Amino acid sequence: MIKIPKSLSHSLEYMLLLIVQKLLTLLPRNAALWLGGNVGALLYHLGVYRIIVKKNMEHVALWEDIVETKRITLSLYRNMGRYAVEFLRPAHPVPPCNIHGFEEIEPLLNSGKGTIVILGHLGNWEMLSTVFGKRTGKLHVIAKPMNNSIVEKWLLAKRNASSVTTIYTSQALRKMLEVIRKDGIIAILIDQFALNHGTPAPFLGKEAKTVRTVAGLARKTGCSVISTTSIFRPDNGYDINISIVPPPDTSSLSEDDAIALIQKQHNDVLSKQIISYPDHWFGWFHRRFRGYVDYSRHADVAGSRLQ
Repeated sequence: MIKIPKSLSHSLEYMLLLIVQKLLTLLPRNAALWLGGNVGALLYHLGVYRIIVKKNMEHVALWEDIVETKRITLSLYRNMGRYAVEFLRPAHPVPPCNIHGFEEIEPLLNSGKGTIVILGHLGNWEMLSTVFGKRTGKLHVIAKPMNNSIVEKWLLAKRNASSVTTIYTSQALRKMLEVIRKDGIIAILIDQFALNHGTPAPFLGKEAKTVRTVAGLARKTGCSVISTTSIFRPDNGYDINISIVPPPDTSSLSEDDAIALIQKQHNDVLSKQIISYPDHWFGWFHRRFRGYVDYSRHADVAGSRLQ
């Protein structure tokens, strides 16, 4: 088998990305979203990542009804196709959206303490950068560089156009402290498996290895913490909901116990959002519960329901 050089492979991937982006841009937005939803449904019927979704849903056991579980799963695939289309289309003009709660958190953004925005892979999390980047002028996002450096430059330019600064994970802790001390805003996704940088904490009712850095930073700096989601409405607009996450009482706790409590609080916030919008959480496709769930294709799963 002929091995394609990495540079050529990356160039081809980027060219394909630009072609798809151009085609989606030529279509009216509603037509492009309809197409994305149907591509998502096709991937569902082809079984792409279905085993991971199935195992995650069975592990958390939030739904007992088989029909309801299948409905949520199909809707999940459709929504992921639609969100992918939205991400690939130009960020401007911003799609129609209703923003709820910004007036409540606005004083925090200028309090001098800095702000952390805890996010999950729920709804259109990238659109939040578009909406709040220019509105605040001091938004930073934590990201891991993509393997394809050409696509990474494309994504970086997309974020820069929205006045968003990217902090890569290799520099994260030092840069995050700098941003907080300058009263900046840091948005970070905390709903993935945390590898060597996390500790077990409850998530969707089950233990899951959770990033510790965010809770530790909130504890160390006393910065404000907020949460926000951007969810499709039936009319293809968005509801953006923003809320304050008040610090828990940790006065009688050790440092480790205080951080653990903050981790749990943040996970509880995300869990509540996911339970409200289960078919909008991309995390079902992740191996979120590694160490607790066997994600191998041939592993037995008791009571398998998403066949």
